[in-house]
Amino acid sequence: MKYIFGLLFEYEYYKNPANIKIFFNDHLIDDIDLTENINIRNIPFDPSWLPIDASIRRSKTWDFLKFLEIPEKVFVYTLDETIIQNSIKIKVTNNNSNYTNGFMTKWSSFEFHGIFLMPACYLNYKAYDEINVEQTNAKANIPDYPTAPEAMYSLQWPGESRVVRDGEFITDGTDKENWTRHTKGGSFSMEFPIIEYIHKKGLKMIGPINYEQLLEKEKRLISVSDTWPLYLKHLKLINTQNETA
Repeated sequence: MKYIFGLLFEYEYYKNPANIKIFFNDHLIDDIDLTENINIRNIPFDPSWLPIDASIRRSKTWDFLKFLEIPEKVFVYTLDETIIQNSIKIKVTNNNSNYTNGFMTKWSSFEFHGIFLMPACYLNYKAYDEINVEQTNAKANIPDYPTAPEAMYSLQWPGESRVVRDGEFITDGTDKENWTRHTKGGSFSMEFPIIEYIHKKGLKMIGPINYEQLLEKEKRLISVSDTWPLYLKHLKLINTQNETA
């Protein structure tokens, strides 16, 4: 089985290229020198391509979503399942600043928007919608499954952006442990677990950081993103014609 992995981030260039290395376990996937800015584009929101009966089309997200923020450049890879084992590591080497005598006013910086990992078969929109319906129905059939908010209890798919502390997901959104939508300078690395979804044999996915600490793993279903298909559509990755991907 083939998987699709993607990495989205903003980057502000200063002085010299920063470098990103992407590893799946110890397997180097890419070694990137960043020689220019990666800015954000605002893409007008247009759900007209979605099938009229698409479950995602009924999402309340559409009530307030006017446009999508997406980096001008996105890094996407097709990977064989044999490479996808226990972890993804992103190592950033970035020593570019005007630091002098204890002062710094300019530097290269990153702001990560997200990562995703999904079997290539789900780049067919019909298949993507089917897993959303499947998981929604499964939750409805569990009387005590948390519903307020359901997405905070469930695992996120195909992208996971959260961190676990004390057995639960961090919810305040301001903790430095949260790695998305924070400007980061200097050199650093991030590591994400790859897990097999307990309720769908063979489905590998990105887990939250510190997943091993998460309580009630066996009870948690997945919350299927209703915005990732829009990103995938903009990137011309998803098949919207309900044909075989």
